[in-house]
Amino acid sequence: SNFYLALDYIKVYRSQPEPEFVYLSDARIPPVVNDVMVKHDLHRLVTTSSSDSGTSYSIIDEERAKKAIEEMERSEEETYFKYMGEEMIKKSGLSYTIIRVAGYNADLGTDSSAVRLQKMNKDITAISRIDLAQVISSALLTPNACNLVLYMTKAKQRGVLDGDIWQKFARLRLENENEPAPFQ
Repeated sequence: SNFYLALDYIKVYRSQPEPEFVYLSDARIPPVVNDVMVKHDLHRLVTTSSSDSGTSYSIIDEERAKKAIEEMERSEEETYFKYMGEEMIKKSGLSYTIIRVAGYNADLGTDSSAVRLQKMNKDITAISRIDLAQVISSALLTPNACNLVLYMTKAKQRGVLDGDIWQKFARLRLENENEPAPFQ
């Protein structure tokens, strides 16, 4: 009666107060994705509106691909792979912040009051690269950004004050803790 224990590997997690990883994702990914919405065979995310119309796949021709590149538009397949990247990061054990953006514009940076960080994908617009860099650097330095998924956009009205970037992360953290986890 000898005892034998064999280990393949050991996965060790360390506690990190700030995010170790910031992932830029696609704002077209809905806030809650159910397993039914993920079509691995088609490399697509199917929302309820697109699933009602039948099949959700399409073949991208050369003209459509060139137009998408010119307009900085993502294909449905790219959105699927962005979502899969999010899932890999969430399951990795790393602390993370996932920022979903609709695209970039050529504007110069704005003050932090014009940057909106929100949980829902409502009224999402393109953002400047400078504003995005400011949010990323703030996320890496604040514990409130740890393990958050958020949408980034610009405020519709200038001068809307709800604090600096760090206070916005704190508000999102509070909203996440007060809300029950969605059923998936």
